[in-house]
Parts: sequence; C-alpha cells; structure tokens
Amino acid sequence: MTAADVQQELVRLFGGMSDRDLVVSVYGDEDADGAVSTFHELMRSFEMHGGAEAAVAFQDSLVKAPDALTIERALLTLSQPELQRKLLDQVLTTFGHHLIDPLGAVLTAGPEGNLMRELTSVRERVIADLESLRVTAETRSIVIQDIRKVMSNDYLAMLAEHEERELRPRVRALAQDILRLIGDIFHLALSRWPSHASSIAHAVRRRLAGEVRLAELPHLLRQQVLDGIEEFLWVETSNDIEGALRAMFASRQGIADKPPPLERSAYRSFAVGCWKLLTEHA
Repeated sequence: MTAADVQQELVRLFGGMSDRDLVVSVYGDEDADGAVSTFHELMRSFEMHGGAEAAVAFQDSLVKAPDALTIERALLTLSQPELQRKLLDQVLTTFGHHLIDPLGAVLTAGPEGNLMRELTSVRERVIADLESLRVTAETRSIVIQDIRKVMSNDYLAMLAEHEERELRPRVRALAQDILRLIGDIFHLALSRWPSHASSIAHAVRRRLAGEVRLAELPHLLRQQVLDGIEEFLWVETSNDIEGALRAMFASRQGIADKPPPLERSAYRSFAVGCWKLLTEHA
C-alpha cells in the first residue's frame, strides 16, 4: 500500500471531504512508510470485523458526534499562549485590512482619488451655476473660461497632493490607534475564552444530537464550531469596537466622515483561522 493508495481510500470512504474538511491522523513510525503501514493495519481491521461490503458502505455508517467534553478539550487548545499570539496576529491582519485599508482612499491624490473627484465635482457645480446666470452669452462664456483656467486639472491635482501630505501623518496615527484598539479588545476577549469554551461545546453538541453519516460528520462539526466561535467573538467585541471607532473618528474630523462598517464576514474569516489552528494542535 502506497501513499497514493491511502489518498484513494480516503476519497472512497469520505468522498470530497477528504481534501476539504476531514483531518485524519495516523500514528506509526516517524516516516511515510510507517504511517502507510499503520493505515494498512487499520483497513485490515475494517475488513476483519465487517467484510468487504461493510468497508464499501463505511461512509454511510451512522455515528454520534464527539461528546461535549471532547469538543471542549479541543476548543481549550486555543487558550495556549503561543496560539493566542497567532490568533492576535490573524486578528490584526483580518481586521486591520478591513478597517484601515479604506483610509488609503483618503491618501490617493491621483485622478482616481476621492479628493480629486470631489474637487472636480465642485468645479462642475460652479460652472453649472454660472451657466444659469442671467447675463449675456458672451459674459457667461468669459466667466466660465476663467473658472476653467483657475480650477484646471493641474491646479486641482496640486491641491490634492498638498492635502495628502498634510493628512498622511494623521492617517498613519489613526491607523496605529485602530490596530491598538483591535488588539486590546480581542486580547481581552481571548482571555475569557476558557470560560466560554464549555458553553460553545455544549451548544455544538446539542445541534449535533443523534446520529449522522460518518462522511458528513467532519463538515457538520466544522460548521457548528465555526458558528460558535464567530458568535462568541461577535458578541464579545463588536459593540466595543464600533463604539470606540465612532468616538475615534469623531475626534479626528477631516480624515473621514465615519469609520468603515464592521462586517460580520470578517469574523467568519477569523473563525476559519481558529479552526485551522484547532486542527493543527488539538
């Protein structure tokens, strides 16, 4: 039996789950051949106790989900200091991009920048008002031409570049404050993780009550754990973050009118990162 045979058998037993949500640990000698030989013994055991027909129908077998205590022990893995450092790194990456990247539009001085578009819009509104001015066509034409000369594209670009130079240090300071805010709030939430792992585990187990197909169990367990982590983090952090961001942006008028919305999808991305750490270390 080769490593390719092992992969083929996983596909046969668990279908598409074998390369997506399923994690199989096979312990043997510390080399590829040792793991393969151990897997071979596992398959021989299947055949010994169930025969070929049972092995073929293995993926349709009905099993119970892990009990709440087992799930809780796995969740508590995320309490390890080293993993919490990795989680905070993921937090700052996920939410840093989500909340800080939009500030980059403030610093875009080129023709696609927000300020350049606003200045151009102001010029066009002035010209539109002049076009409705009750004067002769000649006078109106002179005024409009002068406005176009004064508020030329080059002049507006110069204003946008000047504003960018003035705003850059303020935006940088705001970005640093946002990162510190996110880090502090999530650090506090993660410190409360051990006291919530049990309730999350019991909630997952309630949703997976009864028996399910073995082939479906990894996917269902993953989805329920992701839901639990996402809900915990959203409840523990979202209100604090949104309130602090509103106050932070209100005290820095001139950079942006309001902070970007705190999307629930960002929490889902972070929950997926938590799941990956669980599968690697639990």
